[in-house]
Order: sequence, then C-alpha cells, then structure tokens
Amino acid sequence: CAPTYAGHEQARALAASPNIDVVVIPDSAVFAIMSRVNKVILGTRAVMANGGLIAIAGTHMVAAAARHHATQVVVCAGPYKHSPWFPFNDDRFNSLVSPDAVLPYREGDLVNNVDVISPCYDYVPPELVDIFVDSMGGHLPSYLYRLLQENYGDAKDLAWNVYDS
Repeated sequence: CAPTYAGHEQARALAASPNIDVVVIPDSAVFAIMSRVNKVILGTRAVMANGGLIAIAGTHMVAAAARHHATQVVVCAGPYKHSPWFPFNDDRFNSLVSPDAVLPYREGDLVNNVDVISPCYDYVPPELVDIFVDSMGGHLPSYLYRLLQENYGDAKDLAWNVYDS
C-alpha cells in the first residue's frame, strides 16, 4: 500500500519461500476480488476491550468487503496487544499523519489547492471480525472482555487507571 509499499515488501518475502504463490492486490481492487477469497487473515496494532481493532489504514475497508461477501475474517494478535480501552469515540483512534509521502510539499501549486487526509490507523468494529487467534487459542470478539479480566484482573479498574493518568 502506498506510500510505504510495505505490502510489496511482504509479498517479496513470501514469494521467496518455496510453494507460496503471491498476488498483490491494490487497495482499489479489494472489493472486486473479495468474492474469490476464502479467508482474510489480518494483523493488528491493538485489540480493544470490545473486540474492535486499531489496525493499519485500509483494514476497515478490507474487513467490510469481507463481511459483504461473507468471507471469514481472522485476526492474529498476541495477548500483549489486548487493550482495556473501549472505543467510545471511534474517530479518536483514526490517527492522521503528514501527507508529504502522498503529496510532497515541493508540489507547491497543487498543495495549495487541495486538502489531503493521510490516515495511519483505522478503527475496525468487532462486527467485522469473526475470530481472534493468539497464543491461547481462538476467541470470539465478544469473549475478549472476559479474557482481559482473566489475564489482567478487573479490566474496568485497569481502564479507569489508564484514563486517569
């Protein structure tokens, strides 16, 4: 995905392995190709207490396309990525970064005439995720709050301590 092309780097690394066929799908073609996909496997930056994700920009679009085509969405995340926070305001987690990588400032005439929004992360609601897989097994999004309580004590108290600091 532009501007970093991290997906291209990952595809090259996977293609170097024997017996792995790799096809890079541009972001603009995700919905069109999703009907031919059996399963979507995603990584994430963080897993919220309600089962939502904070993931790289574009993940929400992929998960929504998968939901539309009834394609299973599996999220792989270690327990250290579980967060006690609840996303009361979804936009709070959609971080924006400098658009210089997309539209360099040296393009002076153009930069002065357009507004460029460059998101870094997306919030993906739990309704778009089918299952979470971590070192302890597979979990439904609705079970994550319980998992937080088992691993970290009362997640409600932990969440308030994070907000208070």
